[in-house]
Amino acid sequence: MTDGDEFKLTEDERERLVAEDVEEFPFDTPKYTTYLLNPAINLSQSNRPHVVGQMSDIVEEFRREHPEGTFEDWVNYYEEEYDGDDRLEEATEMAYPMVEKMREAFEQIDKEMTRQYLRDLVLFKSYEGFDIQEAVLKKLSEMYDVEVHRADARDESEGIDGYLGDQPVQVKPVTYKDNLQESIEVPIVFYDENKSNKTMTVDTSELSDATDVGGSDTNDRF
Repeated sequence: MTDGDEFKLTEDERERLVAEDVEEFPFDTPKYTTYLLNPAINLSQSNRPHVVGQMSDIVEEFRREHPEGTFEDWVNYYEEEYDGDDRLEEATEMAYPMVEKMREAFEQIDKEMTRQYLRDLVLFKSYEGFDIQEAVLKKLSEMYDVEVHRADARDESEGIDGYLGDQPVQVKPVTYKDNLQESIEVPIVFYDENKSNKTMTVDTSELSDATDVGGSDTNDRF
């Protein structure tokens, strides 16, 4: 594709093209305010279907009934068929208290808090992200009351991620099961991370089957 075969549409330009005939639209919001309004609305759940309606279904219904409908037709349809004004007022009443809470919270943020947050984000969060194995091994060490140490380069070349006492183990995400190409003698501890709250469910059944180090606890969540 050459440069002449493509073009870009900014968000502002898309809004202008779609809604240029609608009076008082788009609303001119001050810079950065939408970055605060979006999380406030999401946290307040004021844009959920039980408040504003299942918008994807309503839009689809509108398109079926008004295939040539304009944005203005869509606004009128939502207002008339789904009590749009009342729904938006209810959503606003739900969202604004969260806006006020966020405003109060934002006023408490100073330079030192910003530095500490960045330190956590840059150092801890990034280390946590690439080194889940260490967290799992340390938890297993606490559970089974044995010393733990990480594998060296030679161990890693043999498929070993660490040791619980003298027992070599692998620590892998549960999706690794789909990629197993060969039989590996080292027991594998599988973990499955919940992306929303970072809780990990850890399966130690292979470890328990291979050695007495696992005792009777075959699964754990932390």
